[in-house]
Amino acid sequence: MEPDGTGGALVVLAGEIDQDCATELRDALVSALRAYPEGLVLDLAGVTFCDCACLNVLLRARLESGVDRDHRAPRFRVRNTSARVSRLLELTGTLAYFPNGSGPG
Repeated sequence: MEPDGTGGALVVLAGEIDQDCATELRDALVSALRAYPEGLVLDLAGVTFCDCACLNVLLRARLESGVDRDHRAPRFRVRNTSARVSRLLELTGTLAYFPNGSGPG
């Protein structure tokens, strides 16, 4: 995780994210959202496997994070979703919640 200079942070995830590490990921995202008031951008380009436990963590973080101080953008966004993550989002009908880009979403 690295600060982005605007009060937010970039979090880069890589490897397999499944039920074995879902709790750890959730705790890390909750801590990061508390520490960075402008929110988080998750880079998921390096994620090689993502199961429903991971998806649940991402959906919950998005829901609980709210919007920025100006009420214009969500405090939790993703960018660079890997092909595996994109496929999971497509299959579960959640792709609209996580647009594959660095803008609001």
